[in-house]
Amino acid sequence: MLAYAGRGRFLSEALDLNTVVEEMGLLMRATLPTGVSFQYRLTPNLPLIVADGTQMRQVLLNLLTNAAEATAATGGTVTITTGQHDLTLIELAVATFSAAQPGRCTYLEVRDTGCGMDAATIARIFDPFFSTKFTGRGLGLAAVQGIVRAHRGALFVQSIPGDGATFRVYFPLAPGAQ
Repeated sequence: MLAYAGRGRFLSEALDLNTVVEEMGLLMRATLPTGVSFQYRLTPNLPLIVADGTQMRQVLLNLLTNAAEATAATGGTVTITTGQHDLTLIELAVATFSAAQPGRCTYLEVRDTGCGMDAATIARIFDPFFSTKFTGRGLGLAAVQGIVRAHRGALFVQSIPGDGATFRVYFPLAPGAQ
């Protein structure tokens, strides 16, 4: 709940997002459904971000868990991408959620080929305790939003029913990073 409120205590440090993805990818492969395939598209030599490593792992864990569960029935694919992008004011105005400022950012994207979501579902996915799953708790994406808020990031969600979902999370660069 503290992560959702953006009031948790964080241990911020210069962090390589690719390293977090690689570490979590190994862990997730061992715990997620076997029919789900993972692809990585990691941009080499990403600029560092200032973030709490535990919180970044939580973001990735929550996004990967949801993506894998959405694709498990069909044996789909989850693609994890990292990169850089110059966020504009126009993009931030249409973000699903944003606490970011325009400028150069590093991003993490989790895309799945699962069942997708309609607009009404997307409008509620960050509500605490909202879940589309019978056994869901509805706290994973609420925590992601809170962590993104606390790290002054932005989050974009795109989805079409029957055509998967894409979550892209932006984080500002560490001071002096390019």
